[in-house]
Amino acid sequence: MRISHALAAAVLSTPVAIAAPAFAADYPSRPVSIVVPYAPGGATDFSARLVAQALQKQSGGTFIVENVPGAGTTIGAGKVARAVPDGYTLLWGGLSSNAMAPNLYSKLGFDGIKSFEPISMIATQPYVLIVGAGSPYRTLAELTAKAKAAPGKLNFASPGEGSSPHLTTEMILKATNISAQHVPYKGAAPAMTALIAGDVDFFVDTPTAPLPMIKAGRVRPLAVTSAQRLPELPDVPTMQEAGLAGFEASAWFALFAPRGAPADVVAALNKMVNTVLKDPAVVARMSQASFNVAPSTPTELADTVKSESAKWGKIIKDRNIRLE
Repeated sequence: MRISHALAAAVLSTPVAIAAPAFAADYPSRPVSIVVPYAPGGATDFSARLVAQALQKQSGGTFIVENVPGAGTTIGAGKVARAVPDGYTLLWGGLSSNAMAPNLYSKLGFDGIKSFEPISMIATQPYVLIVGAGSPYRTLAELTAKAKAAPGKLNFASPGEGSSPHLTTEMILKATNISAQHVPYKGAAPAMTALIAGDVDFFVDTPTAPLPMIKAGRVRPLAVTSAQRLPELPDVPTMQEAGLAGFEASAWFALFAPRGAPADVVAALNKMVNTVLKDPAVVARMSQASFNVAPSTPTELADTVKSESAKWGKIIKDRNIRLE
């Protein structure tokens, strides 16, 4: 998931004016590190920096984004799980780190649920199923008909084995009862390049990178995985509208502390995050990068992690996907 430097600069350079409500009197009294388990420059990193900036303006404290990428988000998540639970090391976690990775890897050293203190959901992003501009497929039905007529002949790209786009594609294959060959790439950019070049038949990704390609006519969207159509793609049906009853999948991002963080600090952080995510300026800037803000209570986030872990754990088990 990449976001243009121009958009990032425009978004992050605009001041965020947020009222500063009273929180725990002495928090934060020193810099807070938000560990992002992705490389700098992507949409996830952008969203973390936007929220960190807003938290800093609101609290008067210092919130620093620390990029710790690698091993499918598990290096960064593991670092936070082992950190001192004082509220000064946080995880910009979510679907990959807290729900998928614990079901993919047999030896992680942390538990996606038990190792973290949930603070608040941050945002969600749906996925979009795309094909190249020269593809003969214009609907999900046409794609699945070809796949059923020639089992295993079609192939699909992903940003890597076990990535959320890979597992979402596996969910689509299961729902449509078709088979296709997986071609993993080292990131979304080379996967998109392969799709445009015609090296692969289809690709599932969050909207940030595909939208400019769609507008430029270089790729064609067939369906989105959200329950409602995307405002940016009003003519593109949802998976449910395309015939997959009940199908819904979204990437999501949330803030966590190590298990055992002080309850008053968790409550203060939750209040700060919820205030930030209700600010119209922040909402607008997140929307520019195709994020839907989704503030929550810690309990609501805990319930989401449990349900998402069960949902994706079943997909991973059914499709026999394991990573070492």
